[in-house]
Amino acid sequence: YKRQGMDFGQRRIMDSARLSCPFCWEWVAQPASLTNSYSGDAMGGRCECGAVFAIDTTGKSGGLTLLDCMTLACDGDLDRALALESGKDYEVKTKPYQSDGNTLGRMRGHSYLQPQAWFLKLSTS
Repeated sequence: YKRQGMDFGQRRIMDSARLSCPFCWEWVAQPASLTNSYSGDAMGGRCECGAVFAIDTTGKSGGLTLLDCMTLACDGDLDRALALESGKDYEVKTKPYQSDGNTLGRMRGHSYLQPQAWFLKLSTS
């Protein structure tokens, strides 16, 4: 798994969960390594409705994951991504990402330490 740019824990999370888009509620493809992300080693993807998503596997890197989503939504253009304004240019939704099940939802324990799925959709106006 190290050759794929992730440790065993990250791989286990990616293999076990199934995601639905919070904007259109359709299933999205399994997270894959993102090439147009800010961090360079993010996992995520795109929905057919135009939303993008990235996974915060630690539950502690929300800012970096949001920046990965913004950069992915702007097709790798970091300058354009940094110029986006929250609430005006895009909408963000997060969900707890269950690593030991096949769905998104609430988990027992400390929610601030659980993996999060970050979804971002650019405004159409």
